[in-house]
Amino acid sequence: MSAEAPLHGYRVLDLAHLLPGELATMWLGDLGADVIKIEAPERHQGGLSMPRTRENPYRAALNRNKRSIALDLKTDTGRTLFYRLVETADVLVEGFRPGVMARLGAEYDTLRSYNPRLVYCSISGYGQTGPYRERPGHDNNYLALAGLLAQNRSPNGHPHLLPVQLADVGGGAWPAVATILAALLARERTGEGQYLDVAMLDGALAWAYFWLPLSQLPLLEEMGVGPGMLTGKAPCYNIYETADHHFLALGALEPKFWRAFCEAVEQPDWLPRAFDPTLCDAVAALFATRSRDEWLTQFDPNDVPITPLLDMQDVQNDPHIQARGSIYTDENGYAHPRFPVRFSATPPRDPTPSPNVGEQTDDILRELGLSDFDIAKLRDEGVVA
Repeated sequence: MSAEAPLHGYRVLDLAHLLPGELATMWLGDLGADVIKIEAPERHQGGLSMPRTRENPYRAALNRNKRSIALDLKTDTGRTLFYRLVETADVLVEGFRPGVMARLGAEYDTLRSYNPRLVYCSISGYGQTGPYRERPGHDNNYLALAGLLAQNRSPNGHPHLLPVQLADVGGGAWPAVATILAALLARERTGEGQYLDVAMLDGALAWAYFWLPLSQLPLLEEMGVGPGMLTGKAPCYNIYETADHHFLALGALEPKFWRAFCEAVEQPDWLPRAFDPTLCDAVAALFATRSRDEWLTQFDPNDVPITPLLDMQDVQNDPHIQARGSIYTDENGYAHPRFPVRFSATPPRDPTPSPNVGEQTDDILRELGLSDFDIAKLRDEGVVA
């Protein structure tokens, strides 16, 4: 058993400035990497006028297990110091639109000359190639183009936004982490780093692994398998309100689970109608006859996948989530999800507070060999803060 986290000894330079890259580098930090967040001396976090301190909930949510250096890359001296940091790094993550890093003199071809082993990951909305590469965008734009919002329709046919940033997290941050780890493994064989082009549109499209091929088989719609199957048209997979105005999620997609549900509510005639939209009203009427807790008590001894809809406060108090230690509270009282995977031998590191901007500037510069006199001069010149 080792107490060191899996990425102990690796260094990551974080030039991401929005959710996907910041979350990816935070997870790399959770896994033990030394994440150095490179920030301009003056900048608003995420385009929002919020203080760049650990008390900022946005900053606290995305920057644990990182160190911060405030360094002006628009100055010659700042770029020189940055190149020295690149020479010490294993990974660099940036989240600008295509072309920005080149204007800073920090594109992959330049940095590779300083460190050929560098794994350089660019996260952008549409990728580094293609006609949309320079377009602005946000999560709903990527989900719309990937066809996913069109699938997320209420029974009346109206598409709805999601309450989470699926493209940013599932299409940007997670693919970035996975491909960075893969590139580090490849480097063990080749000795060379490489460039990773992570496009959130591509990542969102990967979530259409089910719908894209099924879209070519329109007859499945007649069988109840198609748009709406997961968004309210199927009685076996739906959300129902109880008599006390709480809600329950029924997830009985497989025949064995739907059978268990029908048997538990003594409705054998419903067995062949798992995907019949016309049955939804009858199931809803049944759930409206009893309270949430009464239904949960009835279903508890049965093999029926049914769960209450929890708000964020309920989530923190859920006994299973508490037993797994899935949430921790930081020094400011904010609750956060822990790294979501359990390791048997090399667990993720314990969370450290999000840094204030430039909090470790002096420490990082001393690691590069600069003296206190040198650092004071750089600060006077506005190169660091």
